Amino acid sequence: MKATTLKKAALVAGSLSFLAGSAFSQSAVSGAGGYETLTIKAGQFNVLGLRLHEPQVVSGTFDAQDGSTLTDNDNNFSDLLTAGTRYLVEITGATSSEGTVIEVDSWTQNSLNVTGTTADDATDYTIRAAKTIDDVFGADNAAGLKASTDGSFGDSSILFVPNGAAFDRYAYVDIPGAFQGWLDVAQGTPAGNVPLNYIDGLIVQEKGDQDRELVVTGMVKTSSTKLEVGQLFTYLGTAYPAGSTLGNSGLGASVSSSADGSLNGADVVYIPTADATGFDRYIHVDIPGTFTGWLEIATGNPADDVELSSAIIVDQAGSSGPYNATVTPPAYYADL
Repeated sequence: MKATTLKKAALVAGSLSFLAGSAFSQSAVSGAGGYETLTIKAGQFNVLGLRLHEPQVVSGTFDAQDGSTLTDNDNNFSDLLTAGTRYLVEITGATSSEGTVIEVDSWTQNSLNVTGTTADDATDYTIRAAKTIDDVFGADNAAGLKASTDGSFGDSSILFVPNGAAFDRYAYVDIPGAFQGWLDVAQGTPAGNVPLNYIDGLIVQEKGDQDRELVVTGMVKTSSTKLEVGQLFTYLGTAYPAGSTLGNSGLGASVSSSADGSLNGADVVYIPTADATGFDRYIHVDIPGTFTGWLEIATGNPADDVELSSAIIVDQAGSSGPYNATVTPPAYYADL
């Protein structure tokens, strides 16, 4: 696949102009912003990811953690963060937690309320808001997905969002004078403000008869990211909007590799085909002195240069159990 080029809407290093209207501390960090266009194919299940992000609003160093909170005595989160918004804490310090993304919904002054923190989380961090369904697909369905016009969902497009065990489902309802907006299909409750985590891969089942172009805008992430891989098929966002390949992503260091070129014991990475009708499959092979790298399963061809789509699926076929797969941005991101 030919690598795409990030379309830069703004290069704002050293400037806070892109952060207008956002809360930020003196230590907030700006960077390169742009947009990415993702094609949603009609009549297909489209696997998509969010690779441009909300601006960083807080940056600093955690002073302590106790398993349920992360504390930074230099930042008052009650002043810097907005109640009712989910934030994503990105651990950037050089510890074993580097790249971890932690969801945070509440805080008190200098402390964030989280669960399962470790000593290595008490290091450098940044915080950005999570995008919502409204942010990505439009409060008025600017993405143009097929809407429900009667409150039923048999003929409407469905957005599938991973919830850790399965998927939550959402659809746009367009009944003028009654309700216009996103609904949770199972609950029937408004869902426009549902947060989306960029480490997750999303599925859009487009039931319309025309392809759609989804334009995602935001900031480029330039630090590493840990992706949580479960024991079965895990849908993952790939975090970086251009230039990431199987070979340069660092993914090969985390997945279970094949020791003999067969599928035995190897995790399988699924990359959607351009027409969204299927997937190309890849494994990482590690045969010292013979071959180390990625192979396409169908052809047996080397695949280090295959570009990562905005989201992938990892079938955890190895015996290691759930794990965090670390992906890193292309080297040139350091100049953004």
